[in-house]
Amino acid sequence: MVSLDRIRFVRGHLRRREDALSPGGGSSQPAGVEDARALDQFVSEYLRVDGVFLLRLIAHNTNGVAVADITGALWNAWYERRGTAGKDVEASGMLTAPRRPPAVD
Repeated sequence: MVSLDRIRFVRGHLRRREDALSPGGGSSQPAGVEDARALDQFVSEYLRVDGVFLLRLIAHNTNGVAVADITGALWNAWYERRGTAGKDVEASGMLTAPRRPPAVD
């Protein structure tokens, strides 16, 4: 069970990022932020207690915009990986590393 305080903290910074990116009132909110289940998974499985602690530490020592940018970048990376996770599953059911193009010397 995720602490409601942690979820509020993360959601608040994701919304603050939305406000900073859209001064004209347009919605540039990161995809899926209003999905309570996704937000709960993001906080409990991706950030976990230590990740939220680090975000709070950064928030204490910088301004809210910096924390909002970091939180938004983490959310976007997690959300994109979450959406493509099903595509990386082999017949064995194991997740595989993304394929990289061969290095050119």
